[in-house]
Amino acid sequence: MAQEYGWNKSDSGTVMSCFFWGYAITQVIAGSIADTHGGEKILAFTTLIWTTLTFFTPQLFDFAYWSGFPLPILLLVRIATGIGQGFHLPAMASMVSRHLTAADKGRVFGISLAGSHFGSVVAGAIGSVLLEWFGWRSLFQFVGIISFIWYLFFKRLKEETTLRRRNAVTDSSCTLPLINGKKKEPENLFTDHKNSTTAVPWGQLFRHPAFWAASCAQYCGANAYFTMFSWLPSYFSDNFPNAKGVVYNVVPSLAIVVTSLMAPFLASRLLANGKSVTFTRRFMEGSSLVAMSFCLIIVSMSSGSFYMSLFIFTMAMAGRGFHHGGVSVNPHDFAPNHTGSVFGIFNAFSAMTGFIGVYVAGWILQATGNNWAYVFLFASFQCVFGAIIYSLFGTGNKII
Repeated sequence: MAQEYGWNKSDSGTVMSCFFWGYAITQVIAGSIADTHGGEKILAFTTLIWTTLTFFTPQLFDFAYWSGFPLPILLLVRIATGIGQGFHLPAMASMVSRHLTAADKGRVFGISLAGSHFGSVVAGAIGSVLLEWFGWRSLFQFVGIISFIWYLFFKRLKEETTLRRRNAVTDSSCTLPLINGKKKEPENLFTDHKNSTTAVPWGQLFRHPAFWAASCAQYCGANAYFTMFSWLPSYFSDNFPNAKGVVYNVVPSLAIVVTSLMAPFLASRLLANGKSVTFTRRFMEGSSLVAMSFCLIIVSMSSGSFYMSLFIFTMAMAGRGFHHGGVSVNPHDFAPNHTGSVFGIFNAFSAMTGFIGVYVAGWILQATGNNWAYVFLFASFQCVFGAIIYSLFGTGNKII
């Protein structure tokens, strides 16, 4: 895209980062809206928005340059896509919280989050082939098509589930006893409409040190992850120009899929063995942050072969996957009745690294003449800081 439209690195960074402007801002309100109106309704509608924008991004970008006002339209398209996708994870968190038992919430939500990493594997593998054979436009259209198929499946599943619930409530009302000549109202067996939660006591949440400890760990871990996710292609291209992009675009992301699926079950095993929720969350998150920090330090001090660098970064990304048994599911612990709202705030800390941490990494490279060691050491030190803070103040107990 940069070659076709004549962007420099500053232009490319602006277009890439503005997605996170809309994404991060939306997180603050997305969870509250999902908790109030139902995550199923929000998820279906907003998915259709970002799916449509993704599919037509090539045409919208061409229109932007045809109009003579390219920058405002480019930014608007990417910000709108970020806004639409910003509702996705908070809506999922709200749905999981309302429809599952306390024992299942963390495990199911952790598995669901692994799907986002699997998407990176698909985009890295199939996308690399599409880019080589058909150009960058085909990648947007491919993602738009498979996302629309998912939207149709989810919409049909939602309609069938709603119908089954209504039939179940109708059947149960037929067997209810008469009270004073009137049939007793059926209990709300299924939550399908507005959530019955009260206003979120934000003051109580924000005054609790565990919330800020978890937010700190969330930011530090996400900074390392997004730094690797965004800059590894450039790192391998600069240092190993003959390496196959399909390899380093897929292997690290595949590792995080595996550990993301493992993490919820490891956390459940710790809990089943008598460990407290607080110990489990601290252990899983600490393991994730320390593993990433160690790998980033090693790679910054070595000048090994391509396969050694690939192995180290794969281990670093694998370490990130254990996060899904730690801070990632903390909102279910903190606020079982306000999970979507709290998760939205949490995820905003992650999203901020998309336009802060990634930009800082680029600034370091520019200032140091492409010295990658400083980038990875900076991310590593943040991971250590996050691990210390969360180990001291993190909790798995209910706050609100």
